[in-house]
Amino acid sequence: MLPALIGAGALAEELPRSPACHTALQALEEAEDGIAATAAASAVVASDLQRQRAVAARLQPLRKRVADACLGGLTTSPPPSQRTWVVPTQSQQSGTARAPLPATPQVTVPLPRFEPPVTVTHCTAAACFTSDGSTLTRVGPTLVGPRGTCAVQGNFVRCP
Repeated sequence: MLPALIGAGALAEELPRSPACHTALQALEEAEDGIAATAAASAVVASDLQRQRAVAARLQPLRKRVADACLGGLTTSPPPSQRTWVVPTQSQQSGTARAPLPATPQVTVPLPRFEPPVTVTHCTAAACFTSDGSTLTRVGPTLVGPRGTCAVQGNFVRCP
C-alpha cells in the first residue's frame, strides 16, 4: 500500500508540469482573453449580473478541465480531521454543579462637586475678604486661610 501512496505523491507533483495541464491552461487563457476582448468591444451590456453568469457558465468547463489535468481532479478539500477539538455542551459535562459566583458589588463613583471660583473682593492692610465670605490673613505677599496657604492667581484665590 505504501508504494501506491508514494507513486500517487510523485504523480501529483508531475501533474502541473504535464503537457495536458499546459494545454488546458492555454485554452482557458485564450477563452478569458476572448471574453475580455468582446466585453471591451461591446458598448451595450445587459446587466453586470447577467454578464457575470454568462462568463462563469462559459468558463466552467474549461476550469474543470484545468483542475482535472493539473490537480488530478482534486477540486474539493479533504474532509476535516477526526481529531478536531469540540467544546462539550452543558449536558455532556459531569454532574457536579459549580457554586455560583458571588455577585460583584456595584461601585458608585460620586460626581465631582462644582465649586464656583472664589475671588478677592477687597483687602485691608491685615486681611483680604473673598466672594464666599471668608477672611484671609496677609502674611507678607501671601494669603493664609483657615486650612493653610492660599494660591492667588490674579483676582482668583484657591485655598486648601
